Amino acid sequence: MRTSSRMPSRPSSRTSGAGTRKAPAIGIAIIFAITLLVGWRVSRNPAPVIQLAGRVKGIGETTPIQFEVRDNRYTIKKVQVEVRQDGRSFPVPYMDTVFGEGPPPWWKLWGAPKENSWNVMAHVGRHEVPELKEGRATLVITATNNSWGRFFRGGSAKVTLDIPVRFTPPQIEVLSSKHYVNQGGSELVVFKVSAGTTESGVQVGQYFFPGWPVKETLPETRLCLFAYPYDVDPKTPVRLVARDDAGNETLSPFDYEVFPKKFHSDTINVTDEFLSRVVPPIMSQTPELQDQGSLLKNFLLENGHLREIEAQQLVGFSKKTAPKFLWTGPFVQLGNSKVEASFADFRTYVYNGQAIDHQTHLGFDLAVNQHTPVVAANDGRVVHAAFFGIYGNAVIIDHGCGLQTLYGHLSSIDVKEGESVKRGQVVGRSGQTGMAGGDHLHFSVLLDGIPVNPTDWWDPHWIHDRIEAKLAAYQ
Repeated sequence: MRTSSRMPSRPSSRTSGAGTRKAPAIGIAIIFAITLLVGWRVSRNPAPVIQLAGRVKGIGETTPIQFEVRDNRYTIKKVQVEVRQDGRSFPVPYMDTVFGEGPPPWWKLWGAPKENSWNVMAHVGRHEVPELKEGRATLVITATNNSWGRFFRGGSAKVTLDIPVRFTPPQIEVLSSKHYVNQGGSELVVFKVSAGTTESGVQVGQYFFPGWPVKETLPETRLCLFAYPYDVDPKTPVRLVARDDAGNETLSPFDYEVFPKKFHSDTINVTDEFLSRVVPPIMSQTPELQDQGSLLKNFLLENGHLREIEAQQLVGFSKKTAPKFLWTGPFVQLGNSKVEASFADFRTYVYNGQAIDHQTHLGFDLAVNQHTPVVAANDGRVVHAAFFGIYGNAVIIDHGCGLQTLYGHLSSIDVKEGESVKRGQVVGRSGQTGMAGGDHLHFSVLLDGIPVNPTDWWDPHWIHDRIEAKLAAYQ
């Protein structure tokens, strides 16, 4: 047998060259893909987000600065707060709370974002930075994450605010005199504040009533309609308050006298017929109330909890007030009406001989005939014209500077929200919608959402002495 002496043939040069080029090409493609993915990841919101909690208007003796830093892809690496003035920079210490699990590892390019955040509270002012001077300064907040942006130094976000620096509290000068107010009643004070004052008014216990410029050309001369609520102790002090854009506050006394009042008490007999008539309609139009399983329990829910909710909603409606008076002269009472209930009557509700609830009636119940035309008590603008819980179909009219009137239990409504109305214009018809025992009008006067006695506003002498005479010099 012969053995072949032929050597194995070598691959052709053509085949060898193709294999050599394929490996670098694959490597380049992989590197290119990784670069694209990394670039895509870096491009997805590379900087954190800084969100201030409220507006920072200025720096005072010690002004709180609260903000949040959020990042849904990278770890927040550093937060810096500083104030700059006259070419110098002063660091501001802060306290922080960190939330979130942080981002996925760098190599998990497909990882789902996991938002992490810092809640930061800092204080800046002369107390923290003694070198600060009155004038202006720049507050700078910077946040940096661990992204690959900016050549691996991290993505950065910055908030810069140019704001005033004030250490002197606002000044208050009282311009009006003879401030007499009944418990549950209203009054007006005229005063002047210094430049830079952003908020001013009257503080009565827990209640604050904001002031308003007496006219556009005199922004620092202000009026304030304030109430002495029926449930506030007559010994509670009343003070003028002024705050500036740097958070400085001044409290100032002024001359006033409070006349305590004793309010009436009344008993309301609750019958099954009454419950059947008033409770289901209110529940049907108030879906946020949970059915308690019986008419009586639902009545107590409406008369108590719903009443409290609507008291807060009245404060909300007051925020829609005009910055000037829309009315003139005394307010009108429903003509030829019989007073069935007065302001601040303390009511005890009795069912089957047992007292089941106590509430205070904060308005006047006025009755004439069924479906009597109800007119606007004075000029103004409608801020509500719809069903309103215990008040049934109701209209609320704004008269400016926090003063509003409410017309409840209407059988029909003849105006729309946003409509301007005149004194004596028909806004609806009396009825017994809501929690009404019969056809009548529930009428309330409100100052910044707080019910006050309407009798002041019906009295032309009170209107002249307490309001018009004090403002005559500024007309």
